[in-house]
Amino acid sequence: MAVAATVASAPAQLLAQPVPGDLALAPTGKLRVGVLMVWYFALEDKSTGQLKGVIPDLGEALARRAGVPVELIKFENPGRVMDAFRTGAIDATFIGITADRAEVMDYGPTVIDLQTTFLVPAASRIASIAEIDQSGLRILVPQRSAQEAHLRKIISKATLINVAVERPQQAVDLIVAGEADAFSHVVPMLASAQPALPGSRILPGSYYNVPVAVAVAKGRPSAAGDLARSFVAEAKASGFVQKAIERANLPGVVVAPP
Repeated sequence: MAVAATVASAPAQLLAQPVPGDLALAPTGKLRVGVLMVWYFALEDKSTGQLKGVIPDLGEALARRAGVPVELIKFENPGRVMDAFRTGAIDATFIGITADRAEVMDYGPTVIDLQTTFLVPAASRIASIAEIDQSGLRILVPQRSAQEAHLRKIISKATLINVAVERPQQAVDLIVAGEADAFSHVVPMLASAQPALPGSRILPGSYYNVPVAVAVAKGRPSAAGDLARSFVAEAKASGFVQKAIERANLPGVVVAPP
């Protein structure tokens, strides 16, 4: 009887064993990292297909920390990243924190902050962020973004108009056509849009720092989150994140506080 009880309990004991961090994070044996293809996150070398930038650097370093190979998978917008998590196509990513994204991924610590403000055309009389919430003012804001979620909490008079998160030219065209008065986005995106609007100004300061965090597939064993958390702490403390920002020469991007 004692022997039978021991044998019967063995499967339960085996199932209770903790899953190593590398297997929890990358159960296929390689770490599949979703990369949102906006220029301040990643750029593709057209001749080699290699991805360069802050997010590829972080993804590769996370894989090294887990001791597994990395596969960087490109996505054109946050919705596609969410779909990939739903279908089990990716294991991790680094992306802005929003409530809808948290339904399909488990966030870890914030890695970088993206400063956000507004781009206004040359003829605009608006000189500061404090002046932006005016009746009749039309503000373009990237759809399903962290800054949209924040603006909808703090803007009570101006009108918010959604545009694609990854295509600033759409916002530029609307401003040129007189159909909008300001464009809200993270500073790197505004800086890339500014040359297309001669005389335009990026309002100083930041109304909201968009937190970009590591995220892992929802429902993975706790060891996956533990590994991701320890990686972020080490990457920030060692200066790795700051060096990645400097390599990419990104305006308005800062290392997140500890």
